[in-house]
Amino acid sequence: MTGQKVFKLNEYRKKVKKAPGLEPLDSRGGRGRSPVPPGRLKAFLWERKWLLLALLLTVFICLSPTPRGLTVHGQYALGLWVFVIICFLTEALPLPMTAMIIGCYQVFTGIAGFRDVPGTFMDDAVIFIMGVLMMGAMLMKYNIHNRVALFVLKLCGTRIERVILGIVTFCALSAGFLTEHAAVMIMLPIGVGLVSLSGGYKKVPNLAKLIMLSIAYGVMIGSVSAPSGGARNALMLGFLSSLGIDVGYGQWMVMVLPFTLLMIPIVSYWLLNLFPPEIKDLAGAIRAIREEMEADGPMTSRAWMALAIFLAVVAGWIVASRRYGVGNIAMAGMLLAVVLRLTDWSYLQQKTQWGVVLLYAGAISMGKMLITTGAASWLAGQILHLAAAAEVTEGVPLLAVTATVTALVTNTMADGPTVAVLGPIFLKVAELSRTSLVAIGVGTSLASAFSYLLVIATPANAIVYGPGFLRAHDFLKAGAVLFLISLVLTAVFLGGFWWHVLGVW
Repeated sequence: MTGQKVFKLNEYRKKVKKAPGLEPLDSRGGRGRSPVPPGRLKAFLWERKWLLLALLLTVFICLSPTPRGLTVHGQYALGLWVFVIICFLTEALPLPMTAMIIGCYQVFTGIAGFRDVPGTFMDDAVIFIMGVLMMGAMLMKYNIHNRVALFVLKLCGTRIERVILGIVTFCALSAGFLTEHAAVMIMLPIGVGLVSLSGGYKKVPNLAKLIMLSIAYGVMIGSVSAPSGGARNALMLGFLSSLGIDVGYGQWMVMVLPFTLLMIPIVSYWLLNLFPPEIKDLAGAIRAIREEMEADGPMTSRAWMALAIFLAVVAGWIVASRRYGVGNIAMAGMLLAVVLRLTDWSYLQQKTQWGVVLLYAGAISMGKMLITTGAASWLAGQILHLAAAAEVTEGVPLLAVTATVTALVTNTMADGPTVAVLGPIFLKVAELSRTSLVAIGVGTSLASAFSYLLVIATPANAIVYGPGFLRAHDFLKAGAVLFLISLVLTAVFLGGFWWHVLGVW
């Protein structure tokens, strides 16, 4: 060994400054495209067709007669909801700017006052995303992610199929107990390191997308497998308990874990076929990691301190998140790192994707708006009314309807508020139709994890979007099929077979 580094991550980053998602956005809100030539109005309008469509639909919804049971502010909220969905799917505007529109719209339409709206942008989840992005930057500063990547790859081998299956499996099985926040935090630096050591996004774009989506979708399918996997699960247990129905930790796992186990190979197979990786074997990346580790020598005391802070934060998420919140715990870890001079503000300011933080803050604000204006409840009621008109009033068909409604809503607002809004409604529907409250309740909580479609649907999506390897439409492209498969498994396999075997129905 010569002691010469064979791969320098910082030098690589300087060469690849314009990863998708990090490139400056042009006048059309797109990445890497030339502006429309002046004077060509037709071309100008055509390039902005999605933005114009979103505006026209919003105006149409707001000016239409207010439906029965919906307030005027609720109608305005639905108009914004449609606008944001179109913009997030098509990237008609830069995504952080779309998030800013959410706040401005609420003020100008009178939904909330200008002093109240900023408060809706702040939530523990927003602080959490900020802390996670900062901590990921700190771990990469000390090359800890490469050391962890080497350990993981030693366990699952170097073939890309086994690596992806290993990532999805780890994320899925750990998310039910560590929470999805911790699982993403552990795997994200590994994923970024593998992409970097394989040549970077420009050389292996499919591999980059494949790894990032494997992390996000892995934690989604696993976070429902145990009550400790997310606040939505505990919330549903509380709803059921208030009705005199006690569902134990073990009973929940027996009901839902088969879904997770089935989805692990499905997610791995689908993503591998949708994004065929440019590299079939990561032996080169492993060799590069090993050689760089040897060139670096053993971990320094500062690297050990950074790793200790990370592990302490993960432990805090596991044992104290309900008391202090995942965001406060993550930020406390970063404050400690700065105090110990393991990193500094200028480095964090440069490496943190602030647009992602703003993006999720806007999503939080929109979710709160849909709840406070009654728009979310009205939407759920209308869909259930249509289901009743189609004589879908009980049993597996009712489970399919409630799960579908929940899955659609959870892609536009956080899973916790989704269960908070829809849970009591669906449980009441189940009671009136003499359908198992446990089946409908657990099914609702399960479907609230199907956040496959939009960047804003869950913190996991927002975090893996941060490194700049994904576009917003990649989530729709990859998630649409998994969304449908998940719904079918919930209704047909769980509701139509497994829960009958368990005697839930």
